[in-house]
Amino acid sequence: MVLRLFYTMEINRHTNFFSFIFGFVLAVALSSFLFISPLISLLILIIGLAIIISDRQKEALLISLFLISFSLGALRYSIKDFHESVVPVETGIVISEPEDKDNFRRFVFLSDNGEKVLVSAPLYSPVQYGDQVEVTGEFKIPGIIEDKDTLKSFDYGKYLSKDNIYFTLNSYGVEILSSGHGNSLKSALFKFKKSFVDKAKEILSEPYASLLMGLLVSGKEALPKDILEEFRRAGVIHIVVLSGFNITLIAEFLRRMFQTLFIYAKLPAIPQAAAGASIIGITLFVLMTGAQATVIRAAVMAVIVIGARLFGRNYSASRALVGAGFLMLLQNPKILIFDPSFQLSFLATLGLICFMSPIQKKFEFITDKLKIREIVSQTLATQVAVLPLLIFMTGTFSPLFLPANVLTLIVVPWTMLVGFLAILLSYINTIVAIPLAYAVHLLLSWILLVARVFANF
Repeated sequence: MVLRLFYTMEINRHTNFFSFIFGFVLAVALSSFLFISPLISLLILIIGLAIIISDRQKEALLISLFLISFSLGALRYSIKDFHESVVPVETGIVISEPEDKDNFRRFVFLSDNGEKVLVSAPLYSPVQYGDQVEVTGEFKIPGIIEDKDTLKSFDYGKYLSKDNIYFTLNSYGVEILSSGHGNSLKSALFKFKKSFVDKAKEILSEPYASLLMGLLVSGKEALPKDILEEFRRAGVIHIVVLSGFNITLIAEFLRRMFQTLFIYAKLPAIPQAAAGASIIGITLFVLMTGAQATVIRAAVMAVIVIGARLFGRNYSASRALVGAGFLMLLQNPKILIFDPSFQLSFLATLGLICFMSPIQKKFEFITDKLKIREIVSQTLATQVAVLPLLIFMTGTFSPLFLPANVLTLIVVPWTMLVGFLAILLSYINTIVAIPLAYAVHLLLSWILLVARVFANF
């Protein structure tokens, strides 16, 4: 009897949780296309509160939770979407890490009157995060971009507005007025990242250095355009998208390292210290890599897992994913519709949770050596979830994505480990790192070869 009551309470909590989340997400989705007046949102909130006060039945509770969360979602979107544009001034602070593209350097510029601007400057501009600069050029309001080949349109203005950016500037000159105006922690992390990238370029030639950095710290932004296109056509672009894989490696490495240190030092509170170190390491990694949506989602899930283990609570992957998504939407509701990386990352993780176990059972005839069965199951599970959205977004599909993924993913973990160790050794002496540099060069060459061969299909 007690077990049945506990089970019923658990189901009710589960249902209430998802009912609340669903109402919030539905409101955000509708608000992305339709204007919902804050007065209407407040009216819905009052109705929801009135229902929960007057009727305590299960059905009434679900309806009231849905109405309350719907109103909160609409209000949150209204707050995020409220913006009175003011033409930026030409002086301000660089508030993002500059990215080098094909023939320009791009960064986010916070003008002195508070407007954010996405600036595209000449490629070799020496501008860095935290610089006070003066830019020259014409400020423009981004709009809809039409693709003549696919006949599809992309609302670039909405995409940038999720980051509170409402202007772009193609600058033909950037003058640095002073430096050191950024956050000191972020500045230190960006300097460490730059040092890490420079060391990789000392021991590896291009494009191998860029591919290794794409796997470790920079994501797909590190890769040249032609190689990125090959990875897309081969269906393996996800290996250079920073996500849960990187976060998991960092969290596990820090946990084991600190547990070992505390055991040797015979200090108490080993689990707490290891968990705290993992959370700090994850946070620093997120900041260093620019806080991309895929990394944030994975980081929130990892922190939930660590907390659940630390306090001895049951961990539900589905609830952790939904909770992570809810927290991200609470912080920035516009990513639901206008951030493709968030959508793909969420769907890929959902695919792993829902489909990987059944697929593994169907493919028991595949060998588990080199984790081939696991790789096949992971690839199929994620593709089932993201394929419809990918085809809608890109209009392309790689029919040979499965063998391409198997042939690359079996070497990716070793590539990351050997590459990381090679770079660490290069800080001691470049000559000492040469053996590992040759090894990682061969692994990277294999990944590039597989991508090139399958891209031709």
